[in-house]
Amino acid sequence: MIGKITNKFSFDKTIIYILLCAFLIFIGKWFFSFYYFNDSLDLKIILDTPSDGYFYYPYVKALSELNFNNSFDFNIVNLNNISFPFYAILIHSILLPILGDWTFVILELVSIFIFLIIFYFIFQGFDFSKVLSITLSLIIFSTPSLINFLNFNFIPYISNLMSFYTLRFPIPLVSNLFFFSFFLFLIYLNGKEIFKIKYFIILAILLSFSFTSFYYFFVIEAISFVLFLLYKYKFNINNLLKNKIKYYLISLVTLIILSLPFLLNLYLAEPDYNERIGIINLTLERKIILMDHLFKKIIKIEFLIISILILTLTYIANNKKINNYQLNIIFFIIFLGSVLSPFIFIILSPKSGLVYHFTNTIFYCAFLCLFFLAINLIKFYLNNNFSNKNFDKYFILGIILIIFLYNFKIYYNYKLKYLDENYSNNRNDLNLITQKIRKYKLENNGLRLLTFDANLMVWAIMNGINHINPLSGQLVPKTHKMIENDLISNFKFLNLKEKDFIEFFKNKKSNWRYYNGQTQLFFWMRYSANSLKTHNDSQEFDKDMLKFILNTSPLHAQSFAIPDNEFERLKLRFKNFNTDNFDKPNIIILNKENYILSKAKIDRDDYCVIPTNKNMKLYILKSQSEKCSEK
Repeated sequence: MIGKITNKFSFDKTIIYILLCAFLIFIGKWFFSFYYFNDSLDLKIILDTPSDGYFYYPYVKALSELNFNNSFDFNIVNLNNISFPFYAILIHSILLPILGDWTFVILELVSIFIFLIIFYFIFQGFDFSKVLSITLSLIIFSTPSLINFLNFNFIPYISNLMSFYTLRFPIPLVSNLFFFSFFLFLIYLNGKEIFKIKYFIILAILLSFSFTSFYYFFVIEAISFVLFLLYKYKFNINNLLKNKIKYYLISLVTLIILSLPFLLNLYLAEPDYNERIGIINLTLERKIILMDHLFKKIIKIEFLIISILILTLTYIANNKKINNYQLNIIFFIIFLGSVLSPFIFIILSPKSGLVYHFTNTIFYCAFLCLFFLAINLIKFYLNNNFSNKNFDKYFILGIILIIFLYNFKIYYNYKLKYLDENYSNNRNDLNLITQKIRKYKLENNGLRLLTFDANLMVWAIMNGINHINPLSGQLVPKTHKMIENDLISNFKFLNLKEKDFIEFFKNKKSNWRYYNGQTQLFFWMRYSANSLKTHNDSQEFDKDMLKFILNTSPLHAQSFAIPDNEFERLKLRFKNFNTDNFDKPNIIILNKENYILSKAKIDRDDYCVIPTNKNMKLYILKSQSEKCSEK
């Protein structure tokens, strides 16, 4: 058990080996990034963060400065707050003023190390050898990367594991560590007297970390712990309540106290902002739609096969009384908790975020459950030789192979990016532009930046630029009306027309959804369009579009479509909008690859063009630049 492990754990050697493995996994990304692209560290951090994780970096800066309502507009003050995953970014926000950009690099390594340590301890709980425990931990860590590299993501449900654990900040990079720590905690409790104050305080800490980082895990953990208690005490409710209330109260009070900063910030958050990040009211009708859809999901033949396989293997493990078979039951309990969690949450909660995170987590738990069952049964049928030290040399080769394949996949991805002329040009432009902005900022006060590029928005916030207009709706707690004002005023300043504005946000069909990147960037979930909701529950779409939307899964929150009546409202606003009080930006950055923005007309009497590369244009206000002679 884990108690034995902690006593015999060789920190002088094993910890170093695990750290070395973590470093070899970590270093590949940064080595190939510096090898192929000559950009600054702050830009690399943004551009090399998987998916849209870079949008969370400004939250770190906001928390480090305790400034949660920055409008990034000199003319707008006293906004409500943004909301953010508190404990998932807390350590980063504490270290940011000390370590600067290196905070994200160093803590990425630390996160990989913690992941390997957690699973190392779990495998040690099953009495695997140290080398095999490290090998299996690396296999689990590498699974999403290998699925992608081997193109197995076309297989049903396999694609759900793509986000099981990646370096996307802070979800899942940090948040999933809290969830996996909960697995380890239950394994640690197995065979111990559970009702001790210290255990319920630890429980509260883990729950609060998950609640304030990724509440879907919190729901699963809370339900799983209840199921764990019921299992351990043979469903004797009296034994769980008699003289035990104080433990529950201590845990509850600790949970509330630790969650107070998050709850307070959530209470002070801008309602329009919460709508943009996907929080919706769960009306009775929406509850029924979601419950019906989820029920149909769990009775699908594919999911039933997975569930039956888990049940069968768990039964075999218990029947054969394989070594530490009780620990497999813990994984089964958490899997069961993950299946129950969306139903219980939808029934009880008045609001919800993105429900698909619940379904993804079900497959995380199913994967872990099957993985541990399979490994333990293999070990049992090989008469425990699977964990014999004579095999360690083969496992060491396995470790080397896994690390090689993981880094080869990273190399392959960077090589493809480098050979992609458009990507390379865009990245080189961003590097050159950020260098010029950084120099301009040193020479001029009150910099006002106009850009429609998401990477530059985040970079500008992280580099202390306090006037950025327009700005993504996820990065600023402005109301919807304020964001519309920003967009319209900037379009008019760029001499773009009403039809250009509407075309910019035009609904576009893309495979399984309607999607326009500009709609997502500025409005995010405000215009989610699926069978669960549309904007203001409107059905003002053309016939074919409406039919497609109504047949779109209610879990596909990132399907976006603006209703026709909303387009008419935006047209009218554009037509009647007054830009007399618009402050001219000092710096304008436009992407020539965007058809609409390429039509912009900048007054060359006021601005000069600074040479960049191919994809972007940089304009600087002449009155504040000594370099307007550049052509």
